[in-house]
Amino acid sequence: MPIQLNVIVSSARHAIHSSVFIFEFIGFHFSSLLIHLSYFVIIDVLGFVALMALKPRNLDYSPRHVDMFFLSTSAVTVTGLATIKMEDLSSSQIVVLTILMFLGSEMFVALLGLVLEWGKQNKHDPEDSRVRSVTNRDESQVEEAIPATPSTNSNGLEKCCLKYLGFVLLSYMVMILLVGSLLVYLYIANVSSARDVLSRKTINTMLFSISVTMSSFTNGGLIPTNESMAVFASNQGLLLLLAGQILAGNILLPVFLRLVIWAIKGLGITRAGSAEFKLMMNNPRTIVFSHLLPNLQTVLFLGATVAALVATAVTLFCCLNWDSAVFAGLTPNQKITNAFFMAVNAMQAGENSIDCSLIAPAALVLFITMMYIPASTTFFSVQHDHERGGKEHKDGPAKRSLRLNNMLISPLTCNAALIMLVCVTERRSLFRDPLNFSTFNMIFEVISAYGNVGLSTGYSCSRLPHLEKESICQDKPYSFSGWWSDQGKVVLVLVMFYGRLKGFHKRRS
Repeated sequence: MPIQLNVIVSSARHAIHSSVFIFEFIGFHFSSLLIHLSYFVIIDVLGFVALMALKPRNLDYSPRHVDMFFLSTSAVTVTGLATIKMEDLSSSQIVVLTILMFLGSEMFVALLGLVLEWGKQNKHDPEDSRVRSVTNRDESQVEEAIPATPSTNSNGLEKCCLKYLGFVLLSYMVMILLVGSLLVYLYIANVSSARDVLSRKTINTMLFSISVTMSSFTNGGLIPTNESMAVFASNQGLLLLLAGQILAGNILLPVFLRLVIWAIKGLGITRAGSAEFKLMMNNPRTIVFSHLLPNLQTVLFLGATVAALVATAVTLFCCLNWDSAVFAGLTPNQKITNAFFMAVNAMQAGENSIDCSLIAPAALVLFITMMYIPASTTFFSVQHDHERGGKEHKDGPAKRSLRLNNMLISPLTCNAALIMLVCVTERRSLFRDPLNFSTFNMIFEVISAYGNVGLSTGYSCSRLPHLEKESICQDKPYSFSGWWSDQGKVVLVLVMFYGRLKGFHKRRS
């Protein structure tokens, strides 16, 4: 028995050491793109297995493998497109989707990146190895063995910043999720119209509060209701709460992070010194954390860009749809709130409070533009003339060749090719049902998947060209892609992965 116990202990120790070695090997020897892709694929497969293993709430519903894999990918890539009825899922499956959205969110992946970079700094820090070798020497010997070089000082400073940023980011996520869930729960508990919706659909209030907060904060876009937030169109307070969480979770994350860091510094509740704060605020690229943006001016430009885009979208949305069926039954204040909510969601989240198929085409074109551009896009940028001239003088010919290659594999070119591909896979539906399967709707769905947004024009049986088909057609409350063929859904899965990793193309460009 003792021999067997020793064998088990040694085997477990060997397995742990092997796992650590594999993690370090992957983290230190593989490219960042491959690491991210492997992470998303592994989480996606595990989520798909979990969703298939759990039973749905609707016992008459038998989920198809391609639809559940599509849903798992949509959650991991925080896209929000769904090809099934969300209310057919059980509470345990909703919990799995909530976890997948958290694991695939931009902030959690950024936190893992900070941990990995901190591990690299510890492994390759020459100062630590020198300190270990001279721990038993006197002070003069230590000073002689470790000269105060700028490189070692900068390495220690960067490590301190990485550790501090990880703490700030983790605290920020926990605070927003806890406070956001509590506020949503209290709102539903005290507003009868919102409470009645969940009671009618037999959805647990606490589960809905946590899930919708996670969906909004991570910009996941998957809501436990079939109609997303359309059933809460008259609840202005709830829409504004979720809109704030969407902005804090991704679009204005650099602004909110800088505010949190300034607040912590002002309150004096951290050990980080002025040097660490200066490095984080003025040169975050040296610590491999792009979410703070290079400088304060860029952050201000981002805030101005978001405000301009949202104001433009709200104005155009209201002007073109004020007296249409889009705002049917809503008061003027509710119309403005829903327009604001849709404008915010068109940039990243994809939670719709109104039917996108009823929106004026001009507003939908603006939505496509907002879905296509990255969340951190700004109208202005700061670039010093001497730096720009030095780079052009140093490697001008090389830049010209790189620009040609980037144009050939640019996002616009790839999206055009993917749109043509889905038009090929859905060519029969394009011929038989040209109103629902219009080229514009196909483009809207693909760009929504690429932007990881999740807005969709849906499918309507009333647009069928032959009236006799209406008797056998039933409207389904899910995304337009739910009516696509299996081949088209697989292509859209690839589009969602490509969109989730589009940041690497931006850095390489």
